[in-house]
Amino acid sequence: MQKPSRAIASIVTSNYLAHALSLYTYIQDHASECHYLVLIIGEQADLPRDLPTGPEWITWDRVLADKDARSNLVNEYTPFELSCILRGRFHHYLSSYRQYEKWIMLDTDVGIFAPLDPIWSALDEHDIALTPHATIPVDIKYAISHEGAFLKSGLFNAGVVGMKRSPTAVQAAEWLSQRLECFGHSYPARLQAGEPKGYDFEFVDQIWVNLMFLYFHRQTVIIDLPGCNLGHWNLHQGEIELRNNQAYFNGHQIVVAHFSGLPKPALLEQVSIYSQIYVERPSPAWAILARDYLNRLAASQARMGEIPYSYAQITETDQHISAPDLPPIRLARESMSGRAPSRNQLRLQKRLQSLLSVKKLIGVMQFLWWKIQHTYHTLPFLWQRAEGYLFQDHSENSFTGLTPCLGNYETYLTRAWILAAVEKAHPHFHGKLLDIGAGSSPYEKLILSNGRVEKYIKLDFADSVYHRGHQLDLTWDGTKIPMEDGSVDTIIMTEVLEHIEHPSALLAEVRRVLKTGGCLFVTVPFTWPMHELPYDYHRFTPIAMKAYLQRSGFSVNYLDILGGWDHALAQQIGLWLSNRSMGDKKRKIAKLFAWPIYIFLIRRGRSEHTAIRNHQMHIGLSCLSVAS
Repeated sequence: MQKPSRAIASIVTSNYLAHALSLYTYIQDHASECHYLVLIIGEQADLPRDLPTGPEWITWDRVLADKDARSNLVNEYTPFELSCILRGRFHHYLSSYRQYEKWIMLDTDVGIFAPLDPIWSALDEHDIALTPHATIPVDIKYAISHEGAFLKSGLFNAGVVGMKRSPTAVQAAEWLSQRLECFGHSYPARLQAGEPKGYDFEFVDQIWVNLMFLYFHRQTVIIDLPGCNLGHWNLHQGEIELRNNQAYFNGHQIVVAHFSGLPKPALLEQVSIYSQIYVERPSPAWAILARDYLNRLAASQARMGEIPYSYAQITETDQHISAPDLPPIRLARESMSGRAPSRNQLRLQKRLQSLLSVKKLIGVMQFLWWKIQHTYHTLPFLWQRAEGYLFQDHSENSFTGLTPCLGNYETYLTRAWILAAVEKAHPHFHGKLLDIGAGSSPYEKLILSNGRVEKYIKLDFADSVYHRGHQLDLTWDGTKIPMEDGSVDTIIMTEVLEHIEHPSALLAEVRRVLKTGGCLFVTVPFTWPMHELPYDYHRFTPIAMKAYLQRSGFSVNYLDILGGWDHALAQQIGLWLSNRSMGDKKRKIAKLFAWPIYIFLIRRGRSEHTAIRNHQMHIGLSCLSVAS
C-alpha cells in the first residue's frame, strides 16, 4: 500500500485527545487522502492502551527523547504554552524523519469544510505557507482589542501553517524550535536576573512566526484567502453563505474555520468571547458551523472518556523560583574620614550590592546550570543544523539564481552554462514563442524581460513530472506539435533533443510551425549520465548538431560549446560524488575534501576559450538558428 504523500499534524495535551479525534472526523470527510498525526504532550505510561484507531498517536518522547529536557519544559511552561512551544520540534520531526511531501499543522479547535487544495497548491512553488490573521482593518472602535491583539500575539495564525519537504523547511523548523524553547519566554534572562520563571506572554509561537516570514520570505507564501483560516479575527471581512451543504465566505469555499473561544451554545451567533465585534454583528451561519463542531466534539468526548493531563501534579508554585528577600549588604555612605564617596566608589558599591544579592546569586547559579544542560542537550541539534546547512543548495533559484555549494555539486555547472546561453540568446527572441519541453519553464521571466516576446506558449507531455504545479498551454505526444504551419516566431528547446529518438523528424516538425526567418534556440547536454531511461538517445558533437539543423532547413547563426576541459572535469567530479554508490557519511566526507579542487576548476575554467576546436571537451552545446 502506497504511503500518503501529505499529512495533517496537531499537538494536544493528554486531556485534549477528544479535540484531536473531532478534527479526525473532519479529515475523514474532506481530506481522507492525508495521514493524520497527533503529538501528545504526555508519557506513554499515562495514556490508555486502546486509543482510537485512525490518527497516528505520537507521545512527545518521539520528538524529545531526553526525559530531563521534557521535565524542564513541564516545570517551565503551562500545558497551553507547551502546545505552542512544541510546534517547532514537531515541524522538525516531520521535515527530517518522515517522508511526507507536504504537511499542514492545524490546531484541534478547527473544522475542515472543504478540501485543502488552496494550501496544497500554494506549497507547489513555495516551502512554507502562512495564513494572516486578517487583511482588512476593523472599525477604529475595535482596533485596540482586535488589531492590538495581532501586534501582541502575532500577525500570522500558527494554527494553520503548511510546509513542504525541503532544506528550507528543515532550517525553519530547527530555528523555530530553538527560539521557542530557549528564548520564547526569556527563560535564561529571567534566571540570570533572579526573577520568577512565570511566562511573559502567550502565543509565543505566533510571535516567532512573524520572524519566520522575515527570514524565509523568498520561500514563503502568504495565503490571503480568509476561508483558509476563518475565525473571529477575520470574520469581519465578509459574510458566510450556506448553500447545497457547502459553506462559502465572500464567494469562496470555507476550507478551515477556528472555533476559538466559543460562547455558550445559545449565543453561538456572537462567534467568540474574544471579540466584541459580533455582539453587534451576529452571524447565524457561523452558529450553524459551530454547532456542528460542538456536536462532533461531544461525540468524541463520549468516545474518549476522561483522560487527565499527564502532569497535573505540577503545581503553580513548582513553576517559580523561591528565594528569600534578604536585605542587601550596604556600604557606608561616607568613609572613615567623613568625606562623601567618589563616583567610582558609588559604582563599585552598586555592583557589590547587585552581586551580593542572595536572590541574584541564586539566579546566576541557576542560569549557569541551565546553560550547561542546554549546551549538552542541544549539541546533536547544532550538529544536525550545521550538517543540514553545509549540504543544502544555497541558490536563490536552482535555475536562475545559482550559487556553487556542496548542495548542488551535480547540477551547478550545467545549469550555470545553460543560463549563460539563454542570457546570450534571449535578445533575439521575439513575437509568439513556443517552449517545447517547457517543464517548469524556469527561464520564462528572463525571456519575457527583453520586451519583444508577445506570447509565451508552454508545451510538454501531459504526464511529465517536471511541470507539476505549473500550468501548460499545450500537450503533445512527442512527434506532432499541435499548432498550425508557420504560426510561431520563436521556438526554444532546452535539454530536449537528446530524448528524441529521431531528431531530424522533430526538427522538421519544428520547422513546419516556425515562420520563415523565425528563431530556434537549442541546448543539449554532452557530459551527463544516462537519465529518464528509456528515453535518452543521444549526445551531440558540434558537427552533428550543425548537420542536423542544416538538413532540417535552418541556417546556424552561432553554435557554442558550454564549458571546456576544466569545467567538464569539475562536472564529472560533481556527478561522481552525487551518484556513485557509497554511504551517506562517506559521500559527505568526500564532498568536503573534493570541494577545494571543484572550486579551483570552476575558477580556472571561466577563462578557458570556448570556441570549437580539435580535442575539445565540453559540458553541452547551445545553438541559435534561423528558419531559412
